[in-house]
Amino acid sequence: MQHDAAAWLLEIALALRVFGPDVIRGYRRLLTAGVRIGITQLTGTRTPAHTPESQQEAQ
Repeated sequence: MQHDAAAWLLEIALALRVFGPDVIRGYRRLLTAGVRIGITQLTGTRTPAHTPESQQEAQ
């Protein structure tokens, strides 16, 4: 039983060591993409929606 638990922990540690940097890099890319999207939404110009009242005033 002790051998199985030690092997399991070793496999988990190895998987974290191998795939951990890629996972962190992926999270960073997603975060920077989210920040870019947020910045473009904040700085982008938005056209106001036309309401029926404004259309009647234009006529």
